[in-house]
Amino acid sequence: MSENNKFLEDDEIFVEQMPRQPDANSAQTRMGNDLAKIALGAAIGATLGAIAAALANRDTAQRVNLAVKTVGNAVKNAADGVNQTVKDVGNGIKNVAESVNETVKDVGDSVKVSAEGVSETVKVTMESVKGTAEGVNDTLKGTMDTVKGVADDVNNSVKGTGEVLKTVGDDVNPASNQATKPSEKQITYILVPVEKE
Repeated sequence: MSENNKFLEDDEIFVEQMPRQPDANSAQTRMGNDLAKIALGAAIGATLGAIAAALANRDTAQRVNLAVKTVGNAVKNAADGVNQTVKDVGNGIKNVAESVNETVKDVGDSVKVSAEGVSETVKVTMESVKGTAEGVNDTLKGTMDTVKGVADDVNNSVKGTGEVLKTVGDDVNPASNQATKPSEKQITYILVPVEKE
């Protein structure tokens, strides 16, 4: 160990007691404290004596009793007033909360009814559009079928006319200017317009 941290042996420890010398200030302080205690005790005693004397007088005791009751009643009335005020405030808050709740319910119901109305209108509109689209589709199909039928009829008529012309051309003799009799092979067609339903 270092020199600063050496352990001392028991025979190396020396304790000296110094005699206490009376201090002049200490005696005066002790005497001042005692006098203060006596003065405080006297003041408390005098106060208690005055209160006891006042209470010994019957009128004073009744006045003190009346004053205490008056103060007690005033405190009780104030507490009752505070209690009533708190109840009134609580009831007011309750009424406001209930009113807000009812208003929110009414608004919610109105929004629900409006949403249902809009939904129904959209459904009806969509069904109407669907019906119209189906009607247009059916009309187009019918028109296409009619056009196809007419085209087929025209095509058949043109074919028939072409065959007639071919047959007539075969029967006509270009060298002679004579009128020729129609042959028995010749077929005559009459075109009659027919409307398809």
